[in-house]
Amino acid sequence: MKESKFYSYGHIKVGRGNFDFPPVLIGTLFYQGQSFVNRKNSEIFDERKALKAINTQISLSNQYKIPNLVEISASTPKAMISYLDFFLKHFSPPFVLGGNFDSRIAGVEYLNERGIKSDQYIYNTISNLKNDKELKIIQKYKIHSVVVLIIGSENMTSTQRYAYITEKNQPNSVSILAGLKDIGVKKIWIDGGVINLESLAHILETQQLISSSLKLPVGTAPNLFLFQYSSPRLNVKFHTRYRRASIIFIVTWFSNFIFYGAIEDAKESFSSAYQSFEFKKIVKNRNIKLFYHQ
Repeated sequence: MKESKFYSYGHIKVGRGNFDFPPVLIGTLFYQGQSFVNRKNSEIFDERKALKAINTQISLSNQYKIPNLVEISASTPKAMISYLDFFLKHFSPPFVLGGNFDSRIAGVEYLNERGIKSDQYIYNTISNLKNDKELKIIQKYKIHSVVVLIIGSENMTSTQRYAYITEKNQPNSVSILAGLKDIGVKKIWIDGGVINLESLAHILETQQLISSSLKLPVGTAPNLFLFQYSSPRLNVKFHTRYRRASIIFIVTWFSNFIFYGAIEDAKESFSSAYQSFEFKKIVKNRNIKLFYHQ
């Protein structure tokens, strides 16, 4: 049987083993410090503004024909339940379940109580197999999709990043990929783990290596380092906005998914990804050797 070139989540296709599909853009909602989340009690938030943010992302996704997902983040278990209640009241899966460890676990248990199947969301993220409680939760609730985050130094090479997920460096002498498969995970995504601009270069090379050899979806959060370049003499908001758009343009070439960051940054992220994907198609169709890898 021929292996599928993508993972399916409802109407969303996440490419794997190729970069033929546009990347899925993932905006994070309810991250720590978000303007419409109450700073004293994170369970309280402005539902109207949260709805507007999600609907804006969906509208941009439809306009540019770039698939989208919302990542539900949280810093406390109670806040996670509040956020999931809100999301499921207005929207349907799929979505990405993020936040800190305790919040994710509370989310998994609550989703099970609500009757949301474990193949309807993506668990983000796991970096090793040393947390027995986490592994038991993943196995118990038969979580289908997990994002593996590669943690390393800024100059960790592509071969070292590849080894991070393939070598038998986890408890019981298994690789993180084999260990997750052993406890029932069906779909594994690989996040390169951006630290700075240099790390992003290594990660894009890693993504091509993993895509071609392991046929797994690859992507990252390319904007995490941007604020270290923001000068106080400049308008920080616009300064980082343009940098964000330029980085998204590059990452689109070799990513199946992109955690573009705060959902408020959807406009520049979707427009940049769209232009990049269209430009990439022109280069490919005209057989123009713009980069060494295409």
